[in-house]
Amino acid sequence: MPSRRLLCAVPRGHAADLAPLFAAYAARRVEVRSWLYGGDVPEEPALGAAAADCDAVLLVGRGERAPGTVLSGPVLATASGRRIPIGWVPVVDRASLARFVSTAVRLHERAHSVPSVALLAQRHPRFLRLTDRIEAILDGGERRRTVFRWTSDALVREDLIRALASGLGSAIYVGHGRPTGWTGYYGLRARHFDGFTGEPLGALIALCCRTASRRRTRLSFAEALPLKGVCGAVFGAVSATLHTDNTRWAVRLSDAYLHGARTLADLVLAALPATARQVAPYRILGDPLCPLRAPARGLRRARAVEVYA
Repeated sequence: MPSRRLLCAVPRGHAADLAPLFAAYAARRVEVRSWLYGGDVPEEPALGAAAADCDAVLLVGRGERAPGTVLSGPVLATASGRRIPIGWVPVVDRASLARFVSTAVRLHERAHSVPSVALLAQRHPRFLRLTDRIEAILDGGERRRTVFRWTSDALVREDLIRALASGLGSAIYVGHGRPTGWTGYYGLRARHFDGFTGEPLGALIALCCRTASRRRTRLSFAEALPLKGVCGAVFGAVSATLHTDNTRWAVRLSDAYLHGARTLADLVLAALPATARQVAPYRILGDPLCPLRAPARGLRRARAVEVYA
């Protein structure tokens, strides 16, 4: 893996909390540049200038700030026109920040891992057809047993939660979404992951409405999952999205995945649609450099998941 540069902007009082993650980055040949700041989070132009030659940005800040107000999208634009993926982590309390850090460290320490993805969908013909399309792209005409179909016509909510604890590299959900969770799986909420145990998922990509929105909730579904140790990062929307736009995202993400994207930052950058309207709703919540890979034991657990025909 070639060396990379990450700008991490973190409040001065929480620099020590991120130290284990910095060490994990270093072991993966990631050069971390720390920006220790006081007061409110830095504005995007300043972040873009500081990260001009970086490959990603991790922004940690006050939990009162919502993803929709702290960032304008999943990437920063630099003065030279470069686009840099940026992840947001709200500091709700030290315990949840520590869970995020320890989860991200576990993901970066996975050895002998291979790309893997679970396909999740609400039980509705439109979303199941889109899942068929994603699956056809990812299979590439040959079943490699690293793509798992866990749609809600095949698994109920409790089974899905156990399946996601297998430790796969990534998952893609298509369906309806809300600030508090998903409509699929009879209503999936962050509280259903309380006490989550098992191996974390690398990245969860939620191609649906509002899962990163704070509307009428203290913490969005997309923000909560990395803080609960469920995954390293979530790619989710802060507002309503169009199914046609999400279909374009799904196809482009699948192509990028198939052509070797190793981290969420790689995946998002390679899949960015052409129009600002399609990009603007989405944010990265968590570690933008979280790997999309699973160890062999994670694949074995995923293959053992009982799917109902």
